[in-house]
Amino acid sequence: MRVWESIRCVADAALEVLAPRRCLGCEALDFAGPFFCAQCGNAEPLLDVSGHLDDVPVFAGVRYAEPVVSAIHRFKYGSSPELARALCSWSARSIDLLGIEASDVWVPVPLHPLRLAERGYNQSALLARELSRLSHGPMEARRLQRLRNTEQQVKRGRRARDENVASAFVARTSAGGPRSVVLVDDVVTTGATLRACIAALRAAGDRVVGCVAAARASSSVP
Repeated sequence: MRVWESIRCVADAALEVLAPRRCLGCEALDFAGPFFCAQCGNAEPLLDVSGHLDDVPVFAGVRYAEPVVSAIHRFKYGSSPELARALCSWSARSIDLLGIEASDVWVPVPLHPLRLAERGYNQSALLARELSRLSHGPMEARRLQRLRNTEQQVKRGRRARDENVASAFVARTSAGGPRSVVLVDDVVTTGATLRACIAALRAAGDRVVGCVAAARASSSVP
């Protein structure tokens, strides 16, 4: 493990020389903060659970407002998978807050294959991988499968969001049998997608111990 950490440190140092850090919001090179420049401002960290979805606690690292909105937009649509580590820096506190154990499996909300091919990567899977690294636990990117290429949830109301993702997911069984699972998504708003994923996992016998997102929208879960 120490060898791999040393390799990671060397790789990070080399990356800083070849591709220096930029502001997560506007991509400015000259900034003093760890994530955002003075013009973009700072993120608003969230320190407690956002609420519960079907008795499952939900935690998000920061409020979904600028400059986080711009950072996540770049992460999802701007071919910037390297932002996963920075975006997880606020969500990492979920490991202790939710009592996540090393045996719990991190499972990302899946993309439909067509959208995955279009985007090139699943942003939720990158977040789940980083969180699993921090918790020293397993991650199963394919435990959930999206059956339908659902329309985007943006600008949909709560009921329309629920209808859009109803029965859109199925959980794959594994040789290890049912597991304790932590669901991961980029942004939680009404919780419709996470509810659909929870239902699919429970139908397969899994126990969902928590949901973790990078950010939470203001009209989020109760």
